[in-house]
Amino acid sequence: MSSAFGVRRKIFASSKTIYMIIILSFMVMNQILISFSCASERPTPNAQRRTNSSSPFDGLKKTYSGVNSLEAAFHQKIFIASLKKDRTFEGDFYYKRHKGFLWKYRAPKVKFFLYDGQYMWQGEDEKPFVVKERIRKEKTTGTFLDLIEDIARMDELFTLKQQSIVGSLEVLEIVPKKDSTVNAAKVWIDKQNIVRKIEIHEFTGNVNTIEFSEVKINRGVDDARFIYRQEKGKEIVER
Repeated sequence: MSSAFGVRRKIFASSKTIYMIIILSFMVMNQILISFSCASERPTPNAQRRTNSSSPFDGLKKTYSGVNSLEAAFHQKIFIASLKKDRTFEGDFYYKRHKGFLWKYRAPKVKFFLYDGQYMWQGEDEKPFVVKERIRKEKTTGTFLDLIEDIARMDELFTLKQQSIVGSLEVLEIVPKKDSTVNAAKVWIDKQNIVRKIEIHEFTGNVNTIEFSEVKINRGVDDARFIYRQEKGKEIVER
């Protein structure tokens, strides 16, 4: 019994690290939505000249209301500074406003991170249990779990440091205005105003890079994707 408890405790510690990665990664996907929204405000894909009184996020409140769902395939590479190693992942991402999000990993292991609006569910095919954790709203401000509220406060949370053109892509560099687990981020946008890559530099020295393909906006995502249904033989462990 003590052995099983020790194993779970280690898994919880590991899950905490992975959970932080997922929260950061969720921020990544919402930068897709942000860029999509900003796209309608850009007359060209080139870096813009702005007046002193204008904000790079001025168009968000008006345009973001039109983005209700998103689906995309992703390739993720995480450089772990403490190990000086890269880890790569492949999978699919689903988001629906007022429902939640789902990161569904296909490789190297089949696993998922599901947020249903109240709980975060974490599971792997080879594990005999699924972890269920309540998400407390006061601890998630600025993590983009609540998209509408946080995007409405983008001016408070982030600063656009620089816009530039690299090859055929526009690159946006943003930094948080307050202390955060993120030091800085870069977003690459193509001429169709679709985000192709985002790179997050964490305070730990880790670098989380995600590239997206097959991005589908407002094509409809089934509500059932955001409801966890207990699998036979899987124990639910709450924390």
